[in-house]
Amino acid sequence: MTRHGADTLHDEDTNGRLVGWHRVSSLAISSIIPVACALLVVAVLAGSWNYVAGQDSQADARRQRSFIVRSDHLVSAMKDLEIGERGYVLTGREEYLRPYEDALPQIDMDLDGLAALGMRRTNGAAAALAPLRGLVTSERAFFQRVVDVRRDQGTDAAIALVGTGEGRRLMEAILAAKRDADVRANAETARIEDADRWRSRILGVLSLACATAAVALLTRLALVRRRDSQRSRETLDDVLGNAPVGLGFLGRDLTVRHMNAALSRMAAGGVLAGVGDPLWARHPALETRIRPHVDAALRTGTVSTDIEVAVPDAAAAGGTRYLNLGFYPLKGSEDTGGGVGVAVSDVTAAKLSEERVRSGEATLRAVLDTLPVGVLIAEAPSGRVIDHNVRAEAILGHGVMPARPGEDVERWVAFHEDGRQVAPGDWPLARVVRGDEAFAETEVDYVRGDGRRAWIDFSCAPMQGRDGALVGAVVVMSDIDVRKRSEQALAAARDAAEGASRAKSTFLANMSHELRTPLSAIIGYSEMLQEEIQDGAEASELTTDVGRIEGNARHLLGLINDVLDLSKVESGKMEVYVEEFAVEPLLRDLAATVGSVVAKKGNRLELRLSPDLGTMRSDLTKVRQVVLNLVGNAAKFTEGGTITIAAVRRQGQDGLDRLSFSLADTGIGMTPEQVNKLFQRFTQADQSTTRRFGGTGLGLSITKAFADMLGGTVTVESVEGRGSTFTFEVPSNHAPVTDVPSDALSSSPTTSTDRRDLVLVIDDDADQRTLLSRFLEREGFAVQAAGDGHSGLDAVRSLRPRAILLDVMLPGIDGWSVLSELKSDPELAAIPVVMVSSVDDKGLAASLGAADYMLKPVRRDRLTQVMAGFRSSEGGVLIVEDDANLRLHVRSLLEDEGWTVADAGNGREALEQVALRRPEVVLLDLQMPVMDGFDFLKEFRAVPGCADVPVVVLTAKDLTREDRGMLRGASQILNKGDISLRAITERLTGLAHRA
Repeated sequence: MTRHGADTLHDEDTNGRLVGWHRVSSLAISSIIPVACALLVVAVLAGSWNYVAGQDSQADARRQRSFIVRSDHLVSAMKDLEIGERGYVLTGREEYLRPYEDALPQIDMDLDGLAALGMRRTNGAAAALAPLRGLVTSERAFFQRVVDVRRDQGTDAAIALVGTGEGRRLMEAILAAKRDADVRANAETARIEDADRWRSRILGVLSLACATAAVALLTRLALVRRRDSQRSRETLDDVLGNAPVGLGFLGRDLTVRHMNAALSRMAAGGVLAGVGDPLWARHPALETRIRPHVDAALRTGTVSTDIEVAVPDAAAAGGTRYLNLGFYPLKGSEDTGGGVGVAVSDVTAAKLSEERVRSGEATLRAVLDTLPVGVLIAEAPSGRVIDHNVRAEAILGHGVMPARPGEDVERWVAFHEDGRQVAPGDWPLARVVRGDEAFAETEVDYVRGDGRRAWIDFSCAPMQGRDGALVGAVVVMSDIDVRKRSEQALAAARDAAEGASRAKSTFLANMSHELRTPLSAIIGYSEMLQEEIQDGAEASELTTDVGRIEGNARHLLGLINDVLDLSKVESGKMEVYVEEFAVEPLLRDLAATVGSVVAKKGNRLELRLSPDLGTMRSDLTKVRQVVLNLVGNAAKFTEGGTITIAAVRRQGQDGLDRLSFSLADTGIGMTPEQVNKLFQRFTQADQSTTRRFGGTGLGLSITKAFADMLGGTVTVESVEGRGSTFTFEVPSNHAPVTDVPSDALSSSPTTSTDRRDLVLVIDDDADQRTLLSRFLEREGFAVQAAGDGHSGLDAVRSLRPRAILLDVMLPGIDGWSVLSELKSDPELAAIPVVMVSSVDDKGLAASLGAADYMLKPVRRDRLTQVMAGFRSSEGGVLIVEDDANLRLHVRSLLEDEGWTVADAGNGREALEQVALRRPEVVLLDLQMPVMDGFDFLKEFRAVPGCADVPVVVLTAKDLTREDRGMLRGASQILNKGDISLRAITERLTGLAHRA
């Protein structure tokens, strides 16, 4: 082999032979290694198999010997058993049975041991011993019979049993089985040992032959590789010498020991030091940058790459040459001690190009990030986003780069203007990268990363390579949410304004009709009444027309009230006035009020009230108005059917106590479209409804407004042609309590210590107390009850009732003792006491001072007769009203009911009347001359004895929160026109009886 100089290989023939040698050595290596490995595996497997099989054979031999030993032991135990049995038969002494008893468990152990040995591997010995357990069991049973016979019948009987020969035959059978097993075990042991010797010889020879062949092949392989390594070193010298990268070798003293041609040229140009000097000798500043990596390679074998350094070089562009260095450890011989390899690349051109690209990218990034729109750059045809600007993430509200390829468009969620979700293939990016369109744009309602939605405009244009092929796409995103929502708001406002205009026009037309109809009827019937009165008609003949005038007037008043209520709701002046009231009486009173309206079309009204309705704290007027509106609505659209008012108390999902009122009818029902139009002001479910049934469309909207103010809800379920069910659910305790105390406006009477018609019932029987209380309440008395004598005495002292009903048979102290104590107290002696007993003892009652006596069971007529004498002689109704006609009308109605009536035209006159006679009930107007109702109520409550007289306020004034605060002393507040005068007289009667 010849060379030019020291490094260049030039002999083509030699080079060719070298290539051929490499080809031959490669084929040899590829065939020798698998064969040698296979031979080694065979040798190892043969040796392992020989060892494992030898161990198994030895275990089998030991098992056969164990059979012999265990069977010998069993026979010995059986003989011990036989000796003990014979000794006991001959002597009858128990100590001879001790060996007998000791042998029994040993026999069991031997039998179990033989069975375990037989289970491990089936062989001849095990088969021979198979009947052994049965024979031993029979022999033991025979020995036991002999022992039992000797113990029970004596020596002769036992000897006779032994003489039968049964025990000898069984023992001989056992010994025969044992001998057969021994023969078979010995034969099996000999067979195993012979097989083990032959197998060991064969496998040993095989293992040795394979190992020898493998060693020979590996030796051949080592020789081939040695020759190949020598050729490779020669080739490597050529490669390193002519490599375009600078390669060198540093000794352990860190000086350059060797350089290839490229590194030598760098040293000649003054970039790096030459042979014999440290690499940084010409530029000492490089030492701090280079030396740590060289030390790391030398001491710890660390490989360092991509170490970039800059050195001054006038011949380089820009006066600086950039080098990329790498250091790696070299393991030398013991003589050289190793060193560090160095690789040096001149990356000046790449560095300058990279800086130009980086500068261009920085400029482009600055431009992109300052754009007011979002920009996405995607590759084609996958559509995967590969870059974006800052504004893109701000607009979308989430990260742009996908978690994995293909997840870009699929994870965006947006909706078209018609509500359809944007499909993955509908996005402009998807349409452009597919090549379907040259430019695509769309406006969508986008779901941002934080869940909020915003309108965004997406525009996409393709990017093409130099050959015109599609390589990507650019997406521009603009936030148009403000503009889009403004457009939508304007469109919605326009539609709403047009709809409101149409609705109000229709409402005004309906209202005009609704107002004029009752007014025309009132005027017409009034003119007819005038003519009939002039013609001398009797009063009975005028009743029908007067009733019609009243009905139309009330209908007209209801329409006006609806308009006024709606006006207050829309202006925000409607307030909630909280008071406590009983629910069931409210509903029953309301049912009585609307009975005639429901029956007008042949409908039947049903009440389904839960027994636990109790009381609630809310706005009584608004609750009543909501239920009244719903009943009126049901009556309007039902004919010849059933209207059901149901009420239950239940716990809501929020855990608060709620009352649920449902109004069900069997009327015309509604379609789902009509249900959606409910509760809208000025509209009804269908325009044909107005033409067929009349109405203004305000009732349900006011109902919804009132329900919202009370913290409740109104829902509806309806089936066309079958009827509707409206449900009004409201908290039983209205949360935002007003400043006016709830008891100030309560319609329920409060317990008072100076009531004039209070009766105390003292009885230990709860049913009797309830019965008497109900009797008395129906007669107009207020009632308190006590369950025993002690509590009864305490109640008398605190309440000072008008009369006492006292049971005789009481726990603790009886009724006679209570009566005696009452009559002995000067402050209580004047209170009438009526004794109630199942035993007729009027004499004792009279002697102790009882006012009267009643026998159980108490008859209502008798109770009424007795209690009539205890009513208050005070009373009468005081009407305080400046309207003389109304005052006269109410006075007439009350006198017809048996009331004593006084009246006054203002508050000052009313106080003068009070000074003459204390009234039972006051009916008070608020707006009066001289002294208004507010001032009268304040001064009236200051009059001695008038603090608890019921006062019913009857007014047409819209009461403010301050007004109601001034009316805390009133028992009830009624609005003129909301209730008939006849109903007012009934309420006055109830209040007077309760007071």
